[in-house]
Amino acid sequence: MVAPYLVSPVSEVLNPFGDFATATVSVVDYALTDAGPCAATACVSTPAASELTAELDGATQWLGVAADEILLAALARTIARTLGDGIVPVDIASAGRPMLDAVPVACAVAQQAGATEVLGSVHRVLAVATERAAHGPSEVYFNYIGAVADGPEPVQETPPAMGHALEVRVYRTGGLIHVDWWYDTNRFERYTIEELSEQFPLSLYEMTSDALPPA
Repeated sequence: MVAPYLVSPVSEVLNPFGDFATATVSVVDYALTDAGPCAATACVSTPAASELTAELDGATQWLGVAADEILLAALARTIARTLGDGIVPVDIASAGRPMLDAVPVACAVAQQAGATEVLGSVHRVLAVATERAAHGPSEVYFNYIGAVADGPEPVQETPPAMGHALEVRVYRTGGLIHVDWWYDTNRFERYTIEELSEQFPLSLYEMTSDALPPA
């Protein structure tokens, strides 16, 4: 796993929306020091929907950005709505990109930043991220796998084992986008993850419907 090195101007990338987005935010319900001795994982899935998939596919063409950028922007909005605003370091794996650790994703609700601003922030921070050594996993891991074969496959069913508190695993099978939320049960209550999974489609619809192409 590798991490991003942010080139100048760092402050503009890390703080795109103003003073509220200067602090790094922890997303877990319980700190690692409060967790039990053995991590256990569970999964909550956002229901797959043809409408959501069609919205994402149409938006990649209209906005001129990759699907993972739109999905990551939706995740940023979802975190802000559910857990609070600020900078959240996110480890990222995505087809066509190098592995990145601790990418500083700015999470903001609609009153602080519009869909265009959130998508633009994600677009810019990914554009300036390069690889360097990491010291450990971030709390959040965004894992955009892409298309997988129909039917039960290891990629869908294998629990994460990289030490993240939350893995957002996105893949396409049967023609539909699926979003699985794998979480450490020692660090999250299930209702927190359920709220994230319910808010995500709303945030994704906002990005696909309201955002303009990033400058």
